Amino acid sequence: MPADSTATIVTKAIDQVITHREGDCTDPSCARHAGTTNCPPITVSRSPGSVLGEAVAEAWHAAGGSRLDIPAGVVAALALWPQKSPGAEAADTIAAYIAAQPPRVLVRGLADSADYYYRLRPDLWATARPLFDWTREDLHDTHLAGVRAVARAALRHGVLQHTGDTDPAERSRIDLMSWVITSLRHHHSRRSLGEYHTPPDISNLIATVLADEGSTERRPHRRGEWALEPTAGTGGLFRSAAQDLRRAGEDPAERGWVMLELDPLAAAGAAVNALVWGLGPRAFVGCGDVLAQPNLAEDTLARARDMARHRDDVMDLIRFAIATRTTDRLLDALMATN
Repeated sequence: MPADSTATIVTKAIDQVITHREGDCTDPSCARHAGTTNCPPITVSRSPGSVLGEAVAEAWHAAGGSRLDIPAGVVAALALWPQKSPGAEAADTIAAYIAAQPPRVLVRGLADSADYYYRLRPDLWATARPLFDWTREDLHDTHLAGVRAVARAALRHGVLQHTGDTDPAERSRIDLMSWVITSLRHHHSRRSLGEYHTPPDISNLIATVLADEGSTERRPHRRGEWALEPTAGTGGLFRSAAQDLRRAGEDPAERGWVMLELDPLAAAGAAVNALVWGLGPRAFVGCGDVLAQPNLAEDTLARARDMARHRDDVMDLIRFAIATRTTDRLLDALMATN
């Protein structure tokens, strides 16, 4: 991670803790203080992925947007929204709250949703960054209108119903990132990249055949096994494999999953999916050309270890800086009373 990114994370974390502790935040884009609490309900339906993806693409292009990272990032941040509930029972309430927010507050909330995962999985967070870097830009009105339109379209078509369940098996019923990215690229000339993600039914069939190794009897899975997908796309094959394991009474988080993908946007989608689907602490995503980088899988694992150590160093620095600033203020207050 670049040094300026680390400094930004540290400074932002310290400032948020101090200002919200003291209640004097005046940031107009801060969802904690500037967001509306008047949240009328919105009509929500749990639409199929194809319908949701098409609705997102239509909303974005109707608003005049041309970039792919912004609308895909909106859906990714909503899919990652940290507040999950059994049976996604809180999804409608959360959807109404998000849909009611002013555009700049909405952008900040989406950024916070993604940043939440830095402490949990810094490597997946870094791989997913192409979907979220736009949240740090000074977006013009066209993009802000597009963000709001995309968020509302995704919410109305059930993005939180698909991804807001506490049960990872329920969150793994669909690969929303695949549907969204392919729909956006269809509107933006998908054929120019020659990218077609494997349909879910085919992924399910392939996963079943690979799991049974062609036998008529199901092969017992061995705990701790690793799986590698060198052309992962957004990870659809591993979604099917994980669901296959769950149906057999096994936890996919006990396995190792390595997804490699050439396209940064698809790799970012795979990183988001690894978190949404609960693939566990040994799920990794690498972005690169497996033909030109034969050691890409090993490099991806090494990078993840380095980023975990870096995350620990950053969090230690944040805790120290907060403690130091708090101590300084206490000393200033003590001196003022003497």
